[in-house]
Amino acid sequence: GFYPLGSCTMKHNPKINDELASLPGLALAHPLASDDLSQGALRVIWELQRLLAAITGFHTTTCQPSAGAQGEMTGLMLIRAWHRSRGDDQRDEVIVPDSSHGTNPATASMAGFRTVTIPSADDGGVDVDTLRAALGPRTAAVMLTNPSTLGLFERRVGELLEATHAAGALAYMDGANLNAIMGRFRPGEAGFDVMHFNTHKTFSTPHGGGGPGAGPVGVRAVLEPFLPAPRVI
Repeated sequence: GFYPLGSCTMKHNPKINDELASLPGLALAHPLASDDLSQGALRVIWELQRLLAAITGFHTTTCQPSAGAQGEMTGLMLIRAWHRSRGDDQRDEVIVPDSSHGTNPATASMAGFRTVTIPSADDGGVDVDTLRAALGPRTAAVMLTNPSTLGLFERRVGELLEATHAAGALAYMDGANLNAIMGRFRPGEAGFDVMHFNTHKTFSTPHGGGGPGAGPVGVRAVLEPFLPAPRVI
């Protein structure tokens, strides 16, 4: 029943979901079909965008990224575009705690940022004092994973977000471990600015062994103008 992919927080995918994903109207839809011939698929995407926004407390979402890593890249490109729109071109650093999802430093580098790694505190959480010391006029974003790759919930999220925003930076949440906070914590309401979803981890999307991937991104209202186009609205 499990797909052969070892690096992710995989979970069992009910066979009924495989059957739904293989329905001819979805599986055989042509990517160049016109809008009027794609209303069913567009409705699925539109409804999923609304559901993800409601679940996480973000203003809106996009389902365009095709994988979690691509969702990360999209999120950082949104952050970069937002800073540049404000004439804030000197922000070229992204702070990544050592307990974050392993793809974060690579994504930040590919997006053109310099990665600044900060160590964890004695309790395994992000060291708030160390974060404050690392923040500055060159900080574009702070990338957090909650719960972290150590399997610990960040108990000082409020302080971390307050410090990040006070420095003029944006807060990115990695959605790799969203399973653990579903229904208990809404990142958008908490103050995160952008987050990617791994729908194959949290929502049982068929994935692995060469199967389809998806990496939707949720954003606060200030980032909506920079979402990739075309959009399903």
